[in-house]
Amino acid sequence: MAILVHPMRATRDLLRPGIRKGDRMYHLLSDLPGTAGTEELLAAARACGMPTRFIQYPGTYREHFDIHVPMAEQLLACGGRLATNREVGELLRAKRRAIAEAEQADG
Repeated sequence: MAILVHPMRATRDLLRPGIRKGDRMYHLLSDLPGTAGTEELLAAARACGMPTRFIQYPGTYREHFDIHVPMAEQLLACGGRLATNREVGELLRAKRRAIAEAEQADG
């Protein structure tokens, strides 16, 4: 469906990419729940050159990548869309609910 790019600030220094605490960064997320969302997220990461081993919280409703400005610009140019804090909060609640419902159906 959609790759979301959520603006945020770095919470600490990241020496290898040269990012300092407070610099602009972005969360990269998929709006799809489950494995479809994971596949979409990994494909987007590969498309902008992000090593997929840097995924955070893999397999959970919180899975995402932290990306820096050049990657965010590339993803936005390729069809990603900026997301607000409210949108991300609603998305995470919906993903968490979908996972819980799927577990109840299986259980």
